[in-house]
Amino acid sequence: MKTEVNGVEVELLGHASIKLQTPSKTVYIDPWLEVIDEFEKADIIVSTHDHFDHFDLEAIEKLRKEDTLLLCTKQSEDSVPEDLEHKIIETGSSVEAGGVVFRGVEAYNIDKFREENMPFHPKGFCVGLVFELDGLKIYYASDTDSVPEMEQLKDEDIGLAFLPIGGKYTMNQEEALEAVDMIEPERVVPMHYGVVDGTEADPEKFKENVEKEVLVLQDAEP
Repeated sequence: MKTEVNGVEVELLGHASIKLQTPSKTVYIDPWLEVIDEFEKADIIVSTHDHFDHFDLEAIEKLRKEDTLLLCTKQSEDSVPEDLEHKIIETGSSVEAGGVVFRGVEAYNIDKFREENMPFHPKGFCVGLVFELDGLKIYYASDTDSVPEMEQLKDEDIGLAFLPIGGKYTMNQEEALEAVDMIEPERVVPMHYGVVDGTEADPEKFKENVEKEVLVLQDAEP
């Protein structure tokens, strides 16, 4: 499902796969073959971490063209094809891609564990993103809990925030409400729910509890 925000076409392909389009650029974030139906070629592809649903090489190969640029984390670098130009994106650093500057911010679990003392997403494994497309400031949270570092985004004037609400591997709906209070974005798109087992959520209920504009771009049961 797609919508337009300040001239940017915004599409949640499903789960945490995002497509953003302007007259001059097509950007995909964490494309996953499981939820993609059409394969319009990408100018920029960003992978925020090395889990299968965020770094999907088959999806990347279907979306790439000769001059596509991939941004990925160090954990994925060895899997990048030799003929695909790529740059590393990390927390605390900025990377330019096709005239767009992507800044890496913290994304990690506080209380979601694979086993004792082993979070699904330890600090430093994932990277959240802050960037601007045609004047629209965007925050893509990636797989994260509601973390204290989100407070630093309050003064960023985020126009559009993509926040996970599914729980189990990321923050749930209640924790996402805390994130909204910290970040104070103009608009919110809930994501990372309803596709993977254990991430069931009701985006309409989330919408009812958020004072900001909430754009529900994926049904609860796609």
